[in-house]
Amino acid sequence: MPLTYNHNTNQLKNFFKYHFLVLAWALIIFIQSSFTAIDLPKVEWISADKVIHMGVFGLLAALCYISLIHLNANSTFTKNAYLWTAILCIIYGASDEFHQYFVPNRSSEVQDWLADVAGIFIMLLVIKYFLSVKIKLFRKEELNAV
Repeated sequence: MPLTYNHNTNQLKNFFKYHFLVLAWALIIFIQSSFTAIDLPKVEWISADKVIHMGVFGLLAALCYISLIHLNANSTFTKNAYLWTAILCIIYGASDEFHQYFVPNRSSEVQDWLADVAGIFIMLLVIKYFLSVKIKLFRKEELNAV
């Protein structure tokens, strides 16, 4: 029996492969920032909190970039994936800080948002480097014509 191509199954598979993780990570960030804050140890030049912000939003940027490059090839988001990754993640970081303003025992700090932005741009630079050395993870997979 010959194999048939099921477009809907392929779309669902691609959704979970490329887009689900960024949505899940954004939801995890939102849920976590809805809880009361915990005190983290401070280091002289930077607090652990800022490093965590950079890592969390750096990962969000990587997942967002991967999602965007796997949208429709003619999409503005795909053609300008670096720019849209930065815009979407920066806005999400700002909205997360705004959200925290309304959570009891949480604070909304510009410094936290700046740490988010730093993590986003560091990750975009890392992605740019990986692309320059041809790491497959950050390249759009080309479908082979059968």
